[in-house]
Amino acid sequence: MTLSATDILNTLQTKRPVSIIRAGDGEKIVLESNKDIPAYRLCIESVMKRQVGYEPTMSEVESIRGNLAFAYYGADIVGIPMHERLQDMNKHWRNVEQVVKPHCTTTKFTSTDVAYDMLYTEMFEQWLTNKRDVVYISCRNIDAELKEHFSIKNVHSYIIAPEMKFTSTYDDSKRHYPDQFNEIEWWLNNAPCDGTPCLVGAGVIGKIYCNWMRDRGGIAFDIGAVFDLWAGYATRGPERGLDKQYEKYKL
Repeated sequence: MTLSATDILNTLQTKRPVSIIRAGDGEKIVLESNKDIPAYRLCIESVMKRQVGYEPTMSEVESIRGNLAFAYYGADIVGIPMHERLQDMNKHWRNVEQVVKPHCTTTKFTSTDVAYDMLYTEMFEQWLTNKRDVVYISCRNIDAELKEHFSIKNVHSYIIAPEMKFTSTYDDSKRHYPDQFNEIEWWLNNAPCDGTPCLVGAGVIGKIYCNWMRDRGGIAFDIGAVFDLWAGYATRGPERGLDKQYEKYKL
């Protein structure tokens, strides 16, 4: 079953617990990191160093891969690439579906770009406006902006370390993995997830957070780099760059 952005909005508005996570080339590369040594090195160079700012050990990579696979196994809806010209893209994007789907138990899929589709059509305004609580995990601290733009009463956030590739002020004194990763499940125990919109923008490592939120009653949605756009930065697409400001969708 393939769900449109409108279908996803309708799912979110039912207020039933759900975990919606997406997959791209980075997730595909991580899932294949145990295939052979070249696949492992590709994972390190093209994903891990970019996202966490250092070279994790082989056991850490395997743990991250295992958490990612488990995230897809437990998700209710999974976003996969459905671009019109997908065959013109690199082999990693083209092969995301065949690598990710075997890890899924769900039969419900949507476009990996669904969060952008909802941003462009102002569906987030329909979902989030006037909510009492919103919970989110992201490297962008936009508590005040979310409150003002969507008229949200209470915003509960856990701010993780940013992607090293796009942030010149990257500080590795507290790493997303394993430091913050190990804290977040406990932090969620005290967050008001039950019946609450829960947003995640935490890269490959953070896909599992949506399941943790859903298991606490949350309406969890992996919106990825939409957080960057809300904060006024471009980290994806042709406009992306180090500290590259882009204010079209800034809250």
